[in-house]
Amino acid sequence: MPCEWLKTDDGIVIHINRGRGRAKPKTCPFCNKGKVSKLCDYPLTEDGKKTCDAEMCDGCARTLGRGDVRVSEHLIRPNDTIDVCPTHRGTAVVVDGKIFPHD
Repeated sequence: MPCEWLKTDDGIVIHINRGRGRAKPKTCPFCNKGKVSKLCDYPLTEDGKKTCDAEMCDGCARTLGRGDVRVSEHLIRPNDTIDVCPTHRGTAVVVDGKIFPHD
């Protein structure tokens, strides 16, 4: 996750470059092989403000679609992939770019 684009509620776009850093890349806890590159977007609360955020590699992530993902009260990650971890596969659906628990 070296860089990302964010958008504020008033339309200002921000580019964040996290750089390479010196820390050793984390290994995916699901397969113990791949490098962590994604976080699970599965909603844990009804308002969607808290998500699972399990770290996973590209191979373990299941991409359900694309949409604007809210990362804080005032920041949105536009047109981001909506990914879920192996634990939440089959338990979520994406409707109009938003993720919901599957009933």
